[in-house]
Amino acid sequence: MCRQGASVIQTAVLEAIEDASLRAYVVWVPVLPADLSAAAREASSLVPDKRASHFWDAQGTLARTFGRVLDLPSGCPAWDVYLTYPPGITWEQEPPRPPYWQHQLGAVAKAPQLDGGAFAANLRLILANQREQRP
Repeated sequence: MCRQGASVIQTAVLEAIEDASLRAYVVWVPVLPADLSAAAREASSLVPDKRASHFWDAQGTLARTFGRVLDLPSGCPAWDVYLTYPPGITWEQEPPRPPYWQHQLGAVAKAPQLDGGAFAANLRLILANQREQRP
C-alpha cells in the first residue's frame, strides 16, 4: 500500500484536473505485513475525490496480473504502479498493456518513476484527444 503515491495522485492529478470524465480506480494490495484490509480502508481517505473508486485485492490477483501485463521481473507484483487508459479500451482475459504508466518500484526501468506533474500532463493529453473525437 503506497500512501505517498496515493497522495500524489490525489493532489497532482485529481485536484489539478477537473474533467468529470476522468476516473481513478485505486486498488489496495497487501504486499507488506501491515497491509491489511483495515489499513486499506484508512488509506483510502488519502484519495477522497468523488471520481475515485477503491478496491481491496486481498489475494493480490491484480498485482500479479499486471506484473505480467507490464512485463515486470518474475515474481515482482505490480504494486505502486499508476496506469492510464484512454476511454473505450476493452479488457479481455487479461487487461491490455496501458499506453502510459509510472511506478515506484525502484530499479524497474520499463517506465518512469512516479511524477505527479508528468502523469497529469499525460492524462490531459488523453482527455483533450477524447474531447476532439466527440461529435
